[in-house]
Amino acid sequence: MQCIKCRAEIPADSSYCPFCGKKQIPEKRKALKRTNGMGTVYKLQGRRKRPWVAAKNKVIIGYYEKKQEAQEALERLAGKDLTERYNMTFKEVFEEWKKEHYKEIDSSSIRSYDRAYDVFESLHDKKFRTLRTSDFQAVIDQHMSKTHSTVSKYKHLITQMSRWAMREEICTTDFACFVRVPEKVKKEKEIFSEDDIKKLEQDGSESARIILMLLSTGMRIGELFSLPVKDCHDKYVVGGEKTDAGRDRVIPIRKEGREHFAYFMEHAKGPLLLSGHAGEHDQNNYRKREYYPLLERLGIEKKTPHATRHTYATRAVKEGTKPELLQLILGHEDYSTTINTYTHIDPETLIAAVEPPAVTNTLLTNSEQVKKDVPGNA
Repeated sequence: MQCIKCRAEIPADSSYCPFCGKKQIPEKRKALKRTNGMGTVYKLQGRRKRPWVAAKNKVIIGYYEKKQEAQEALERLAGKDLTERYNMTFKEVFEEWKKEHYKEIDSSSIRSYDRAYDVFESLHDKKFRTLRTSDFQAVIDQHMSKTHSTVSKYKHLITQMSRWAMREEICTTDFACFVRVPEKVKKEKEIFSEDDIKKLEQDGSESARIILMLLSTGMRIGELFSLPVKDCHDKYVVGGEKTDAGRDRVIPIRKEGREHFAYFMEHAKGPLLLSGHAGEHDQNNYRKREYYPLLERLGIEKKTPHATRHTYATRAVKEGTKPELLQLILGHEDYSTTINTYTHIDPETLIAAVEPPAVTNTLLTNSEQVKKDVPGNA
């Protein structure tokens, strides 16, 4: 064995060289000490998924699986004011979060998030990293009488904000995910009956025409109100929103609805199809000031505009539209949404589906008669 320094021959397994005194076992290099104010990294005891802790000024920045990840978290804070960054209020986190998220969603989703933000007004000025599940739950509990869908939107907002804050290392845990919301009760959505549709056709007003257009395409009301004239054709339109599967899809117009599209194309005064409508041009104002008053005047039981979409899907299934085509028309990414949520089949339709058609019975009877008429078959 040779000394790693002087190369002299020394006894095997020597810890030190007897000639130059050099230690023969390489020493592990010590990690460089961080300068004052940079923060600290330490490891928690016990078996943990994220045992390494990064802290600065007695504020825990986050928990990490590896020591290097914790060190990198501190490095990202170099030169930043910890007090200003980690004491961000609920309002400040919301403002920063929406700068990113609002770029990816449509206007109706933005309004939904804005309404949810207003619900948490009592938390707006509180430091986000100090909020716990009980704080969020106290707000949610005041709205437990509302529907599962509505309250879930409130929870979705704070969950999204919490995940953003964790990513930015403002807080360490998503306490919003533990919030309880009302139990989901599946409610059968109503659809327009044939009598309802006849009443709308007989009314003939522009407000009724718009409802009939929704019934003949299955479009969402927002899709119709934002539909450009240039995307309208005699038998179909090209439009859609909300998801990748729903955008810019070809939507065929049922035969009975084509005259209404032609009417508004002829009377359009701008780039949008409904720009020539004498009434409201905003979908929300249309709902309140035209849609619901019209249903009441015609004696039609109150239904949301989305019921037109359910009606379209139900009629399409009853008329034998292929599932994959209906999915494309409605713009659903998953057919289970189409069949489980948007179709409402009555018992008569289901019974007819398993009974042989009357024409088949007639053909069988005629076939048996022919056999009897053939000589030797008597």
